[in-house]
Parts: sequence; C-alpha cells; structure tokens
Amino acid sequence: MKKGTKLYSILKLKCPRCQIGNLFSNPGLIVFSRILEMPDKCPHCEQNFKLEPGFYTAALWISYPIVLIVLIPLLTLGFLLDSMNSFFKLLYPLIILFSFMLQIPLMRIARAILLNMIIDYTTKW
Repeated sequence: MKKGTKLYSILKLKCPRCQIGNLFSNPGLIVFSRILEMPDKCPHCEQNFKLEPGFYTAALWISYPIVLIVLIPLLTLGFLLDSMNSFFKLLYPLIILFSFMLQIPLMRIARAILLNMIIDYTTKW
C-alpha cells in the first residue's frame, strides 16, 4: 500500500489528511478496550475528527452492506455443507463465531471509510 492513497488511510486507520496521526485512541484493527474512542483532532495535523454531532451514525450504512457481503455467503455455505459431511457441522459454528469477531474491525474500518469520503490527503495543511 502506498502512502497517499485512501486505501492506505483506511486499512492503517490513519488520519485521511496527513496519514500520519492515528484515527483511534487505541490503534489497531483488533482491540478489546476503547473500541470506538477517537481523539477530537489529529495529533499531527490538527484535522478535526468531530465534524458534526451524529456524524458517525452514517458509518452504520457503510458497515451494513459489508456485513451482508460476508454473512450471506457464510450462511449459504453452511446450508450447502450441512448435508455433505458431519465435519462441517462442527466447522460451521466456528465460521459464525469468526464473523462475529470481525465486527470490531468492521466498525473501525467503516468510520475510516466515512472520513475518507469527506477528507482528502494533502501535504499542505
């Protein structure tokens, strides 16, 4: 991933404007505390992350289609493999558990996508 692209900012959870500061107080995709806690401003370029009240509610509309893209094939796969072998009956609950574990990274990535839709990368801030 090349710095300066939106994909870099989204997957690394970096500020969309400078791509140096972290979007979240607790950086990383998989965290177990302070999941959605964000600083008010980027610690590096001072970009405001609190654009307006309720701004991040729109992230729900970004994460919903992603959840459907992941969950529907998993459900279909589970129903198809259920009749084939009893091994898949044991594997299917693990697949569902894995899809629930993806919820935290998905919420963080949805917020990063939303910010990247509004804010562009620049070296002049």
